[in-house]
Amino acid sequence: MPKPEVLKLMKTLNISEAEALELMEEDKEIDRGVKLYELPEDRKAGAKKARRADRKKTEVHRERKVDETKKRILDFCRIPLEGAGAKVLEMKTETEILFEFEGASYTLKLTKHRPPKS
Repeated sequence: MPKPEVLKLMKTLNISEAEALELMEEDKEIDRGVKLYELPEDRKAGAKKARRADRKKTEVHRERKVDETKKRILDFCRIPLEGAGAKVLEMKTETEILFEFEGASYTLKLTKHRPPKS
């Protein structure tokens, strides 16, 4: 009758008694420090390099969506600025207005915040 450890391995891994005994012997060798199943260092490094080479960086061109609400808000800000005597130099998309007022230059930046995660 096989030992309880052998029976446990046979049942758990669905293997024969000979395979269970072989597995236990290999486990003992590994415990003693024998490296049975490790790849040589040069093969490990080569495999990593090959995996890195497989990955290709592809440029993803995404169409930028114009935020019409932000654009309207900045227009609401631009009109009074010009009415007060400011010289609007540039409107960067719908994010900021660059302007000069009384000899100094300013930037008015609009940030839309995402809704909080729940």
